[in-house]
Amino acid sequence: MAGTDPYHSIFMVTGPVQGGKSTFLSTLVELLRKEGKTVEGFLCPGTFSSGRRSGFKLTRIRTGMQVPMASDREKEGWFSYRRFWFNPDAFYQGRKWIESSLEKQPEVLVIDEVGPMELEGSGWSGTLDMLTERKGMVQLWSVREQVLSEVIKHWGIKAGNVIDIERETPLSAMERIRQSMKLKQSKQE
Repeated sequence: MAGTDPYHSIFMVTGPVQGGKSTFLSTLVELLRKEGKTVEGFLCPGTFSSGRRSGFKLTRIRTGMQVPMASDREKEGWFSYRRFWFNPDAFYQGRKWIESSLEKQPEVLVIDEVGPMELEGSGWSGTLDMLTERKGMVQLWSVREQVLSEVIKHWGIKAGNVIDIERETPLSAMERIRQSMKLKQSKQE
């Protein structure tokens, strides 16, 4: 499990629902790219209608390709979970993006977002199980604060690897990521 490796670098980027986790991650991605780091994975920014979240788009970091992920309106072929309808093709596409990303051995991999669906064994659950066994890269998972302790326990993440967007800036988070990369590099030498 991830928590058994003191240098394992899975960071939980956490905050409240609609608190800006995807925006925070997007800023981190840009900072990492500016430093020449290879960043793969996906973001899942929300869409809004009449001031209310109406859905999500799965966005591949490397290419900007987008796939509709969820909608607050029923859609044929999509499945219902809580107040949204989810596109099964988005999960399929996201898993394919991760698989092809791992072949390139990125320095950083982003998963936006881990929540109740994953804790119940669906969504990105299987992908996360596989990713906890991966070494050699930093991972950034966005996690709702209400389920943070459950995610940490379920996947064996180091409790100290939490980046709270209400207490940290993207620059301070970058420093923690840099330190993790240095530790990993010195361990490999």
